[in-house]
Amino acid sequence: MDLAQCSLNSVTVKGAVFTEVADLAEQWGFGGVGLWRDVLDGVDLAGASARLRGSGLRVTSVCRGGMFPQPDEQQRRARFDDNKLAVDQAHTLGADCLYLVCGPAYGDLADARRQVHDGIAELEPYARQAGVRLAVEPMHPMMASSRSVITSLQEANDLIEAIDSDLVGIALDSYHVWWDAALRQQIARAGERLFSVQLADWVTPIQGELSSRGMPGEGCIDMTGFVADCRNAGYPGLVEVEILSDRWWAEAAPRVVHAAANGLAAV
Repeated sequence: MDLAQCSLNSVTVKGAVFTEVADLAEQWGFGGVGLWRDVLDGVDLAGASARLRGSGLRVTSVCRGGMFPQPDEQQRRARFDDNKLAVDQAHTLGADCLYLVCGPAYGDLADARRQVHDGIAELEPYARQAGVRLAVEPMHPMMASSRSVITSLQEANDLIEAIDSDLVGIALDSYHVWWDAALRQQIARAGERLFSVQLADWVTPIQGELSSRGMPGEGCIDMTGFVADCRNAGYPGLVEVEILSDRWWAEAAPRVVHAAANGLAAV
């Protein structure tokens, strides 16, 4: 895979500030960067956007909005305000999409999923005004209690079809969905509503649900087949490498990017 067709997600080099992420992506020939919001703290976003454009780098994603299920109305309103801020950040950066990590259950799965639907539907007009696409990220079922009650691509497809907006689509991460027997069919179903594709490998044993990922090629996922299925479904964008890994976070950022580049080259 040509690195110009790829994007370096900032969390892969966790601890690096915005300028370091941008410099590494430019030095290695990536076509873009995916930005977690922690690297945007205190950054002049208009200046950051200009710096990236000057280097020929796209912002493929901003992570994250979402977390819609909340235990009471006050906290739901606070979350909505934060989601509007995330939309504003994605707009200023000209990001391809804003990731929605939809949020966990608070005892009632059905109610949590209803809150996810209603929260996205409420946010959509604000995102439309800003011209920002919202990308629902289905997560591995083990994260239903901590991060998202949307735990399969089929469920995410059902959700975005129910909302029925051209600005609401799918963010697809190999780490979360590789196990699904219906994955190929559901990728084809998503089609043009695939707004983002991310790569991270599944390496056992899992030491932590959030931070045990491997570089492409380190684990058991058929990365080449996964990317091919997304391309065949019509996904035209850059492919992000997003590695949340205690093991890789302990390494120096240049070595991490070298390993990511080697992994992507084999896909």
